Amino acid sequence: MGLDDIATILSGFSTVVIAILTVFLWRENWLLRKAGSEPNLVAYFEPHPDGTGGLNISIANVGTGPARNVYFQFLGESEHFTRYNLTLDCTTKRGPITLIPQGEKISILFAIGFQLFKPKDSDSKEPMPPFNVRLEWTSLNGANAKYEDYLLDVKPYADLPGLINKPYLLKIVDSIDGVGKSVGKLNQDVRNLSNQIEANSLENPVVKKVKGNDESI
Repeated sequence: MGLDDIATILSGFSTVVIAILTVFLWRENWLLRKAGSEPNLVAYFEPHPDGTGGLNISIANVGTGPARNVYFQFLGESEHFTRYNLTLDCTTKRGPITLIPQGEKISILFAIGFQLFKPKDSDSKEPMPPFNVRLEWTSLNGANAKYEDYLLDVKPYADLPGLINKPYLLKIVDSIDGVGKSVGKLNQDVRNLSNQIEANSLENPVVKKVKGNDESI
């Protein structure tokens, strides 16, 4: 075998190696482009930002691309939802939400926190059972449809101030309502007293009162 034959073999081998490396580089670039536009949604609880004791369900896009045509649905026993005073109707599938950009989220008021730890028409302090939220979405071009289930549980929030107990604003409202009722009762008592007329004379040894006109002025 001459030098020319060896050079030809080495040249062919180099060409094959370069072709293989090109294929690997193309595949890596394709995976990077795909990863750079792949949305990923998560669902979780978060306290209401106004500090009013509300508990929100947030749907956040933690991926690297916008999520399109977003649906969410609550999975669980229907009686678990109807036993509690929920602000959000959990019986229907919601969507499609047109778009959730990368790094953005939407928050929906789920319930007033303390109501999740006491069923309706009951004196028990039984927290709402855990349930799943199913999220469905596609990438921006409408391809790569995905879905994911997330388990949500209210029990870890039981010790947070304003959730298991009534928040201070609601307590103030209750106090104002109590004052209003007291003032209303006092008003009725004053009205009853205002109809009493003293009918005394100097000769009477005791105070004498008679009922006057009780018609509204």
